[in-house]
This record gives sequence, C-alpha cells and structure tokens, in this order.
Amino acid sequence: MEPLFTLRPARKDDLPTLGMFAALEGMDAIPSEEGVTVAESQAGDVVGFVRIVQGTAPDGTAAAHVNPVVVYSSWRGYGVGRALVEDALVRYGELRLVSRGSSLGFYRSLGFREVPWDKIDLAVVDDCAGCGMREECGPCPVARTASGPEAGTEAEA
Repeated sequence: MEPLFTLRPARKDDLPTLGMFAALEGMDAIPSEEGVTVAESQAGDVVGFVRIVQGTAPDGTAAAHVNPVVVYSSWRGYGVGRALVEDALVRYGELRLVSRGSSLGFYRSLGFREVPWDKIDLAVVDDCAGCGMREECGPCPVARTASGPEAGTEAEA
C-alpha cells in the first residue's frame, strides 16, 4: 500500500503554501525554505511542514528548535505531525520548542517533556514574550532527544 504522504525538503515554490498554513494558525510567514521539511500528499499537495532553526539557549547549549510544525487541519490525525517531528529527531538528535498550550498533549505523546525557559533559544523566547496572544496561547517550553525525554527534566506521572 502506498503511503498517504511523503516527506521532502521544502522548495522556494512551497513558500506561499507554508505562509498560508502559518497564517491560518496565527503565526508569521515562514521567511525561507531553509531548514523546512514538508509532508506532501500522493496528489502532490503540501499538507504540513516543520521548520528547524539552530539556536543557542541562555544556558549556553546549542540545539535544533522546532519553529513551527504545522499540519493542515483536514490532515490532522493521519500521523503527519508525528512523522515530521520523528524525522527531525533522527536528523538532529534533540529538539526543543515552545508548545502552545493546546498542542502540549501532542508533544507529550511524542515523549517531549517540560524544560526551563533557559533551555530555549533567546529569539524564540523573545517571540513569546512579545506576542499579544501569550495569555491565550499558554506557551510551554519542551524538549526531547532521539533516545527519549530530555535528561534531567520533569517526568510525567
């Protein structure tokens, strides 16, 4: 059986679609295809994407940061987001991000655990601090390594 979607590096001609997906989620446009992987349907349509930005946290550690992962609403529940995140984990070994409160369950199901804000790149922290939707969003910093939850973080009961 042929898979419902495949993953591939984003191309410049994907940017309008990525920008539309981001706008639908109340996010800024994606500035370039650099660091972006898309999920493409059998019909050739982009149905989701993840953007990875290399960053350094205030504690001095460098890591890949998800900024953001977005799946088109009609494709949610088909494993697109999971596939994008798992692919990035294989490529980068560790991922950090700031989850919207409404997405925290998804990231927890993938083994992400809460981490202190000083584990998150300052550019990401600044985006959250200056966001007019911060209270509504309920941001939560999380991380995961390819081998499992981030070491030394709070474990789920």
